[in-house]
Amino acid sequence: MRDHADLAAMGRYERQYGVLAEGPMDGWQDHPQSAEISAEEFERLWVEARRFLGDSA
Repeated sequence: MRDHADLAAMGRYERQYGVLAEGPMDGWQDHPQSAEISAEEFERLWVEARRFLGDSA
């Protein structure tokens, strides 16, 4: 959103869900508690997280 200059939408998103960390996404594999999950499991967890965040906003 920031790259497309939609600062109002970015502000709404950050107020509801918080600020995402910026930077490279590599290195997570080296953390002892990290694990790969399937695309299906990711989608299931993402839906659950959005539902929870929507209920708490």
